[in-house]
Amino acid sequence: MRACRGTYRIARVTNVSPPRDIEPELTPAQIGSILDQGVAATVAYAREKSPFYQRFLAATPRVQTVGDLQRLPLTTKQHVSAASEQFWCVDREKFVDVSTTSGTTGVPTLYPLTQPDLHRLGVNEFLCFSRVGLKPGDVVILAVTIDKCFMAGLAYFEGLRQLGVTAVRVGAGSPAMLLSMIERLKATAVVSVPSFLKRVASYAQQQRIDLIASGVTKLICIGEPVRDEQWRLTPLSEQVAKSWGAQIYSTYGVTELATSFCECSAGRGGHLHPQLLHAEILDDAGQPVADGTVGQLVATTIGVQAMPLVRFATGDITFMTRERCSCGLHTPRLGPILGRRDQAMKLKGTTVYPAAVQRSLQGVEQIVDYILIATAETALSDDLEVVIAWRGENRDAEEIVREKLRGDLKVCPAVRISTLQEIQSLGDSRELRKQRVFLDRRPKQGR
Repeated sequence: MRACRGTYRIARVTNVSPPRDIEPELTPAQIGSILDQGVAATVAYAREKSPFYQRFLAATPRVQTVGDLQRLPLTTKQHVSAASEQFWCVDREKFVDVSTTSGTTGVPTLYPLTQPDLHRLGVNEFLCFSRVGLKPGDVVILAVTIDKCFMAGLAYFEGLRQLGVTAVRVGAGSPAMLLSMIERLKATAVVSVPSFLKRVASYAQQQRIDLIASGVTKLICIGEPVRDEQWRLTPLSEQVAKSWGAQIYSTYGVTELATSFCECSAGRGGHLHPQLLHAEILDDAGQPVADGTVGQLVATTIGVQAMPLVRFATGDITFMTRERCSCGLHTPRLGPILGRRDQAMKLKGTTVYPAAVQRSLQGVEQIVDYILIATAETALSDDLEVVIAWRGENRDAEEIVREKLRGDLKVCPAVRISTLQEIQSLGDSRELRKQRVFLDRRPKQGR
């Protein structure tokens, strides 16, 4: 425990070191103590240094424990987007990097990092990759974006560097280059989105390359659903794992929190790092829910210097479990992200999230690409059109997709077969780092 305590004094709030030998032995009581100290330090620091929190928390009581957080208001994405620079706690000359959010739900937010923040970012991924089982001697292909102000790619590189692992920054553009580097460097793991791993597997099959014999044993997947609420792999993830002959691990992160949750080999949720983050799951009324109950993820950063956030409402819908993991850790674990709160649709009386539609479509092999378009004629009911690009004869394609969606969602949206060109055109956005798969054309009032 000695390695942790200095972290939570306000003057040393960013002095976080890789806790190589302490996390596995932490008891629930120790985790609670670390979180109490961490949130108390963050709130005190934010009140002192952040112009936004000086005003926003002016009339709120002192925070000494995580229980005291319930008396503070939520910080929303709208707050951060509208006044991001008011959250900054240090002068600009201390910035060593500026990342941005993806901008999927609005204007990309600037997120600066100081040198201690960059180190903390690496510590987070050091812990994640350690949990996956990576160690010095491994060679890891980073098939992710590391430019375009993308925090995750930077974080992965920093974490692998701290772990003493060889990181190979291939990016997500060329299956041929990725396969070549796997062969030449004897790579043992790949970090990527599942859909790109599927594309690489298809290319490997065309080139008669045996992925199972490649030596890659771990696939660390980001950016897309990997499991459902029952911890089962999605159809896409199952297909990718089979094609590669490798174990899949899910990792989920939020740029504003500069933190992520990664699975261990048990595959039963992403572990929380108590020295870096406190997480809550709240219902629509803002009240905490029981473990295993679905709600919105709300989190308070710990150890952030440039832009700490207090009770940040992520908008992501998930659940949490605190039962001891089979890997031995007592740390809380986050379930799969089931959807986004602001993207929930009411289809014929049934609440449906785009992520659930995506998981269902992944189970139809003939689907090449798709986009989801939400509209609404009234405030009480939404409409969803699923636009599909289909491989091969499409005579019965619409009915096949409708039956799959009806079986998985208990409700059937409209289905239309189109061209790959139209779908890619609809999903293209010069402002975003990735193709959109969900177009929300519903009126914004009340959402």
